[in-house]
Amino acid sequence: MRLGILLLLLCLLAAPALAASTEEIKEVAAELVCLCGDCNRESLATCLCNEFAVPQREYIGQLLDEGKSHREIIDEYVSAYGQIALAMPPPKGANLLAWIAPFAALLFGVFLIRSVLRGWRREGPSAGQSTPGETAPNAAQRERMQRELDRFNESE
Repeated sequence: MRLGILLLLLCLLAAPALAASTEEIKEVAAELVCLCGDCNRESLATCLCNEFAVPQREYIGQLLDEGKSHREIIDEYVSAYGQIALAMPPPKGANLLAWIAPFAALLFGVFLIRSVLRGWRREGPSAGQSTPGETAPNAAQRERMQRELDRFNESE
């Protein structure tokens, strides 16, 4: 009887020591997103909605107290909610496109801007030169412009 009471007391004293810390809970929750629908898929570690995030963090704490590893908890969430529960998709299969596309778009944009700027630099008119579609005025055109300038100056 005394041994049973002693074991019970040891278990009760050891239970708070086994409780998951807030940091451990947030570490696991940071890899998951809130699925309440109101918070725009915010991290489960930082979301403040009482309907989903708070109870889920408490549940993560319970699972950690039971001795489950971070990976086991995340796998449980993925099996319950699917890949949508993950904050970052795993870099494999179709999800690989989500990892590669931003870098590919950035590189494409850099090369596009570079080629446009080089083209402008090569084709740009220098001071006093005509543009490609423009021809220099011939003698008759110069004479006409001079007459119009003279008439303009006389009218003032």
